[in-house]
Amino acid sequence: MDSMFSLMDLIILGSGAYVLYCYYLLKFKGEIKEGLLLPKGTNVKKCTDKAAYTREVENKVLVYGIVVLICGGCGVLETQTGLLGRWYLAVIAIFLAVTIWFAFVVKKSAEKYWPTGHTSVKK
Repeated sequence: MDSMFSLMDLIILGSGAYVLYCYYLLKFKGEIKEGLLLPKGTNVKKCTDKAAYTREVENKVLVYGIVVLICGGCGVLETQTGLLGRWYLAVIAIFLAVTIWFAFVVKKSAEKYWPTGHTSVKK
């Protein structure tokens, strides 16, 4: 059972590193990663104002990446040492709350800067 939690904590830790990499690409290279910031099938070229979108989400991506990285690190620490005890529940709650917040931010930003019907996926 502990190995499953260790694996999940390592995945969360790696996800935090990936989010920070996406922040780097967004901030310094101007690349928008589709899987993290946009729904699949969204055409990045149809953005109404890429510079404004970047300004609006870049700090939020940075905050999310840092929080996920810290939560993943706390998870690894907890599964290896048991040091956090019941405080680990607070870490899990923070991780879930920030993930829900980030998903909401990404959805609202996509709706704001991409015209209606921005996906090419058909139902």
